[in-house]
Amino acid sequence: MTVLRSTRTWLRPERAEAPVQLVCIPHAGAGASSFSRWLGLFPPDIAAVRVQLPGREDLSGEQALRRVGDAVDGLMPQLGQLGGARVAIYGHSMGALVAFELARALAAAGKPAMHLFVSGRRAPQLFSSRTPIHHLAEDDFAAALTAMNAWGAAGRSVAFLRYALPLTRADLELSEEYHHQPLPRLGCPITAFYGTEDPVVDPAEIAAWHELTSGGFAAHGFSGDHYFHHRHRVAIAAAMTAALL
Repeated sequence: MTVLRSTRTWLRPERAEAPVQLVCIPHAGAGASSFSRWLGLFPPDIAAVRVQLPGREDLSGEQALRRVGDAVDGLMPQLGQLGGARVAIYGHSMGALVAFELARALAAAGKPAMHLFVSGRRAPQLFSSRTPIHHLAEDDFAAALTAMNAWGAAGRSVAFLRYALPLTRADLELSEEYHHQPLPRLGCPITAFYGTEDPVVDPAEIAAWHELTSGGFAAHGFSGDHYFHHRHRVAIAAAMTAALL
């Protein structure tokens, strides 16, 4: 399938002058605004770069991606906009998968990320213990997402669901159709965050991220469900800062 490439940048930088740029990739169905409340949480030397993948928010008129490789292929040349800054990457859930493959691509290009942060996603070499849902009929698909508390109160809006369901379905196809290819381990450290009440990911699946790096590994648990990272963003940002500086 031919994927239409965006003519607009996917990057929403916070402060271009910061020497460390933390590229933040959102979860399925979410856009760059999901990280809006993360802005200002980092010291001057670290700036968040929110990623806006096609199909959402100000890029809602563009074709949503359905393969991890297409997301990485689109992001790689755009990272050149960050100049000579050191790059770290963070992704939540689906975003963690894209973040991992982006870190792999940077390493292969001789421009390794300084750190990979992931949350809410089992290690990519593991098979899913959950039945895929991206192919379900609309009512069943919406019910499965509601059970995960994917949208909170917004999920009761018919207008919101009309926008969110097709986008989330494409994003989950991207995640659920992913096939891990064993390659040399990353050289950068990996730090993984997880919710202690997450119905999607368990701690053992988070711990398995350590197999993918020779650069050190740490895991941090926080109370909450699959979207714990929003409630604990201040503490997570502090942990990221400590790892980067």
